[in-house]
Amino acid sequence: MLSQKLKIFVTPFCEAAPACLLVMVQGNIWLATLDHLHKAVETGLITGAGVLILSSFTHQWFRNKYFVAGITGGMCFIADLFVHPTHFGGYTTEAIVTGALTGMISLTLNFVAKKLFAHSRGNA
Repeated sequence: MLSQKLKIFVTPFCEAAPACLLVMVQGNIWLATLDHLHKAVETGLITGAGVLILSSFTHQWFRNKYFVAGITGGMCFIADLFVHPTHFGGYTTEAIVTGALTGMISLTLNFVAKKLFAHSRGNA
């Protein structure tokens, strides 16, 4: 039970933090500073906590990978708005891009993980 809750928290954190860092520096990772990393970790923590809280209300919906990606991206959007101002575009532009990238990372990791686990079991 605790390991499942930990996974529900850590997975969105690991999807949101790198997405936030990458979008903050607009793809040039060499421009990243410790301040950027701090803001990305904050965004990841808020995203992970939000997804964990939502999972306690709607756990059966978390079996759908598209719903999970949408929730993770949406929580990342909200977290990004709270943590720091935009670095480009309008007030919400960076948060929208960060949330969309987080959702795409979530879907990609879900697809890759299923392929790897199916292959490791010999079901490929």
